[in-house]
Amino acid sequence: MIPVTFHGLLGKLHRPDASRASGLGVVLVPPHGVEALAATKSLRILAESLAERGHAVLRFDLPGTADSLGSDSDPGRLDAWVGAARAAASFLVAKGGASGIVMGGLRFGAAIATLAATGCESFAGLMLLDPVVKGRIYARELALTARALAEGARLDPDATTTEDGLLIAGLTTTNETLAAIRTVDLGRQAPPEVPTLVLHRPGAADAMSLASSWPARPDLAIEPIGGFEAISLSPTMATTPHEVIARAGDWLDSLPKRTARPAEPLEAARLSAPGYTEEALVFGEADRLFGVLCEPSVPAEGKPALIIVNAGRNSHVGWARSGVLLARELAAQGVASLRMDLAGIGDGRDRPGAPDTVDAVLYHPANASQVTAGVDLIAARGYRELTMLGACSGAYLALHHAAADPRIGGLILVNIQRFVWRPGETVEEAIASAYPLAASYAGKVFEARAWKRILTGERKVLPLVRAFSRRLGQRVAAIRPSEQTRQARLIMRTLSQRRVAMDLIFSENDAGLGDLALHFGSGGRWLLREGIPPITVVPAADHDMTPPEARRTVVERVSALVGRRGAARGSDAA
Repeated sequence: MIPVTFHGLLGKLHRPDASRASGLGVVLVPPHGVEALAATKSLRILAESLAERGHAVLRFDLPGTADSLGSDSDPGRLDAWVGAARAAASFLVAKGGASGIVMGGLRFGAAIATLAATGCESFAGLMLLDPVVKGRIYARELALTARALAEGARLDPDATTTEDGLLIAGLTTTNETLAAIRTVDLGRQAPPEVPTLVLHRPGAADAMSLASSWPARPDLAIEPIGGFEAISLSPTMATTPHEVIARAGDWLDSLPKRTARPAEPLEAARLSAPGYTEEALVFGEADRLFGVLCEPSVPAEGKPALIIVNAGRNSHVGWARSGVLLARELAAQGVASLRMDLAGIGDGRDRPGAPDTVDAVLYHPANASQVTAGVDLIAARGYRELTMLGACSGAYLALHHAAADPRIGGLILVNIQRFVWRPGETVEEAIASAYPLAASYAGKVFEARAWKRILTGERKVLPLVRAFSRRLGQRVAAIRPSEQTRQARLIMRTLSQRRVAMDLIFSENDAGLGDLALHFGSGGRWLLREGIPPITVVPAADHDMTPPEARRTVVERVSALVGRRGAARGSDAA
């Protein structure tokens, strides 16, 4: 995988071995919104698989999304996305060694790929994966998805509809974009005159309708296939649809080969905007890790920098694009940053032989050396005042790395779930037990919705009782600190004695507050005695800090901590 940039977009080019090159290049257009975050790993594995078969592949971030420049609130999004897909095809011809282009995409990305096919350079095929066929149906689906995700996160579903448009998992789809989406109807498009593969979920009526809208011919295949549901809307819980990947590869292999062009040298993958320049990099052992280094045009005194570690299996982009937006805002303050993907997350290539499970990635011992590689990278660029930011599992990694690495002088932990890993506990068990604190349920004892979730089976009672019973037992046992509590306190005392500036941030009623109380007492009173700043609790926020106000609080706390370190430096110099 080679990071590339073109037309203000960040892409990843997967080149085949020259001896096996088919001359075909595949443009993979990502889905829309939160689906793109959840599908990052699956699309990477699809691209890797196709490259191994001899096909060049280019993945890229649509304008205003992920690592590309712009905002999802910019005007003319649909036209910009279609234009970007055509630009990706031209780039793949010019730089990827392809002489025939297959336009492909997932979900709404498949619709974009179809629209972009008209006028596409060297058009040789169309590959639609679980395609959105009718935009007006998809627009209604987006509204329902926004509400369902908010409800699942215990947020106000009515707040997802705003004057500007829809807020879907913290990402904006404007009214203008929704109106443009509603105009899309692939069945009314001129049928492609190239080999076409449509893979859809079993029973997907809109995708199956293409069989009657597009004239039947030998090189048009419309097939049901399982696995698309596994991608889901959650990057942490998503699994890779291997059956889909295998079928797509077999179909591409059946297409007529083209003459492969010599691959051209590529420049460093850099994007520049007022106030910053970003460079996408692969690094670490066997170039398995991926990161984006965001450097300010004018570095602050001391060249401060922030290292952002993956939260769960969210890619480096961050939930609701939080990693990207934070990095660019810090750059305006003169602070550099590295947002990175560990192996097996997002654009980080999997460790050899590692299964595609949360236990093989999150809290895994192999992560320690990978975090070190990220710190080494940014330190090698001359940055010395290093702060680490982690949320959820990333907070655990940041905490343990900061305790062991004297180069780290600042630490922000957001919704940390485990200060010390519990012997014998699996990651799946830890996720399953991450219920809101008992206080949040006690406050809803007379709320019909809470009872409905239990009575309908949406929230299972037995695991809930077990979780609360375990927490009660742990609180009682904490009167005499356990070995895990002693370890957690030693880590925090080590950081305090090293004068590492720290902030602990929790969403209101987050399950991680239970682990905090277990080791440090209610509200972290032991930490206060050690001189560690008070815990920041963000009201009306979910675990992912989805509401804009919650993410703004995190940005402000990060800025304040970096500023606090700068003030301390100035005081020491005086």
